[in-house]
Amino acid sequence: MRTVRRCVALLLPAFLALPAAGALAQGVETLLPLPSPAAYRGRKVVIDFTRRGPQVTSMSVLCQPGGRERREVHATRGVFIFDGVSAWQYFPERGVVIKRPARGEGGEVLRPEQLQRALASYAVRVVPSERIAGRRSRALEFTPRQAGSRPRRLVWVDEETGLILRTEVYGTDRRLSWLSVFEDLEYRPALDAEAFRMQVPPGVRVVESSDEPCLEPADAERLAGLPVALPAYLPEGFVRQCIRARRRSDYGEIQVVFGDGLSLLSLFASTRFREPAAVGESASAVAVGHSTGRWHDLGLVTGISWRAPWAYLALLGELSRDELHKIAGSVRGRSELSASPARQ
Repeated sequence: MRTVRRCVALLLPAFLALPAAGALAQGVETLLPLPSPAAYRGRKVVIDFTRRGPQVTSMSVLCQPGGRERREVHATRGVFIFDGVSAWQYFPERGVVIKRPARGEGGEVLRPEQLQRALASYAVRVVPSERIAGRRSRALEFTPRQAGSRPRRLVWVDEETGLILRTEVYGTDRRLSWLSVFEDLEYRPALDAEAFRMQVPPGVRVVESSDEPCLEPADAERLAGLPVALPAYLPEGFVRQCIRARRRSDYGEIQVVFGDGLSLLSLFASTRFREPAAVGESASAVAVGHSTGRWHDLGLVTGISWRAPWAYLALLGELSRDELHKIAGSVRGRSELSASPARQ
């Protein structure tokens, strides 16, 4: 399904939460080393335990300060490059390169403002650490204050640079769902600038997507041609971060992104929707208000889709089914909601 697949792709990348005001910064600085960007070269392994049998991805990573990064997936020979201006992703099996404007990606660090934001909905504590890829680390555990509502995370960061060396994500079923770890790491290597330029192979098609800035609700509605959908209920710690809209021919779509500093939630409204065939538990039926929707088990991300009078809707996030169902049941068109903040 077009909307669900697109949403998963948009949910997985890390994001930065806006810094919160208050006196928490002092405590945050004692928990986390301040990021000190440095060029590095390494080999990383990512294991997705949510599929039938672990899915292992091994990749080489090159990074330079200033938003330049190159990732090469060993098995598929796929390449992902951030050159400081654009993001390029090469899919060899499809014979296509996707190019879009960069959004500040490159380098993986846990920033103090991100940690500060997460304190609203996670209990954060320092736990025993270990050397990762030969580097001294500091380990933090993020436990949801509302047990079982969202994933628990363990994050090991480099004591000197703040680079995330290892991440373990435990799903709402308390099982290890996602593991990412550097196996080899070298700081300040000699890197050729050519490594951060996409060399498009002969015969490969380049597809460019335009920048999608954050919009005001009224501007998003004008662009997409449908109302902005908003939830009256949000779990503790989640705030609205961005509204994006797109229009292509007769297809309009609005994405509203929410975050709590670590977990993501996206609400999509679109003018057209193709319901996937039900596959066991992964697409089981669920009542959403007066509509019959579908659950979508997408690994660490869970989704729910349904039809509203004004649009086709899809809600995806790293949350429990109970929380997603409660949020979905509260979704209304923007004009139906009062100006008061979302209920907690």
